[in-house]
Amino acid sequence: MTNGIIIAGYGTRKGNLEEILETQAKRLRCRGWDNVEVGYFRISSPTIPEALERLVDEGVDNVVVIPYYIAEGTLTKQLIPEKLGMKTDMADIKVKGKDVTVYIAPAFGMNLILTDILCDKIADAGGDRDCGIMIIGHGTRHDSLANKRVVQQNAERLQSMGYVHTKYTFNEFCEPTIKDTLDELEKEGVKRIIALPLFIAMGLHLGDEIPEQIGIPPYSEGGDITVNGRKISVYYGRPVEADNRLTDYLDMRAAEYLS
Repeated sequence: MTNGIIIAGYGTRKGNLEEILETQAKRLRCRGWDNVEVGYFRISSPTIPEALERLVDEGVDNVVVIPYYIAEGTLTKQLIPEKLGMKTDMADIKVKGKDVTVYIAPAFGMNLILTDILCDKIADAGGDRDCGIMIIGHGTRHDSLANKRVVQQNAERLQSMGYVHTKYTFNEFCEPTIKDTLDELEKEGVKRIIALPLFIAMGLHLGDEIPEQIGIPPYSEGGDITVNGRKISVYYGRPVEADNRLTDYLDMRAAEYLS
């Protein structure tokens, strides 16, 4: 039996998602996985079904689809399986006339890797436990509120480590808003805020929308803002992107499903 891996992303018109996923695919190939493809839900190509067809052309019998997503949601639980003709996270399906077993692994979710990445980003920003820390999530309309819970959980982990001025906030759909969170941090007397987006890649949300809400230039690393009449310095970090620990996660998941 021949195994294959699809790293599944959402797709993008503007940003570095494609570069990130291709980097991770190359790393997995160098770790000994022979059949690795990248597939996208929309916009970018190849699509996830097209990536599966490529693997079948390579003679693959078993495939694990690993969503390169921060949290579970409608995409990972419903829409990606539907695109593959699956009703559950494991099914035997026909692809180009061949029977193929397909598994869909979970997104990163509550994994401690995300917290470790955030801690390193705080260190890289020259942060300490007196700084305001703002963990920014996308937000979700999915009933499970998984994205909200993942962002909240990571903020709570940082709080338990002594980062007492840590808050979580969202670009859209969920509360608290970025404006309200900045107000809270100002009232706590912080002089500096490290804003860390718990997102996968750069794009319109991170480049334009969130900076506008914070009050910093688009596609910047931050700047000085005024909140309630007081000036506060903001450092604006990058998303998790192709962190090596996420490569380890992909490698681990592949072995779990395909060994």
